[in-house]
Amino acid sequence: MKIRHGLLLAGALVLGGCSWMPFVHHHQKAPTQQTLMKSLSGEVDYQLAHDLPPDAYLEVTLSDISKPNAPRVVASDRIAPMGASPVSFVLSYEPDALGNGTDFTVSAKIKQGDRTLATSDTQTRVLGNSGNDGPVLVTISEMH
Repeated sequence: MKIRHGLLLAGALVLGGCSWMPFVHHHQKAPTQQTLMKSLSGEVDYQLAHDLPPDAYLEVTLSDISKPNAPRVVASDRIAPMGASPVSFVLSYEPDALGNGTDFTVSAKIKQGDRTLATSDTQTRVLGNSGNDGPVLVTISEMH
């Protein structure tokens, strides 16, 4: 008799446990839209009067210059070792990172640690109002 009551109790618990299941709300996350990365490619050309130190690297930056006194870095890349000129680069960015910006530039620097050895001295306008989606050519000049 005890076994029979035990089986009935176990069956009631199993069935009772199932009865609340339909009321459980399973929240499925809405599928997130995957942002596809975009890229801007180009080359950096440099002609220097001296050899570069072995630990020199190239830093290429895509900046939003829509607000003249507050440029904002959108993407950057560090290339080391640099190799011979010209050096190819690809800057990857999320389209949302461009925000409401309308004016963008690509700049480049050759650095050794925190020290800048050479830099681009002209603005290479890209994306936004320029309509230039690349590839772009950035020229670097020595610091004097």
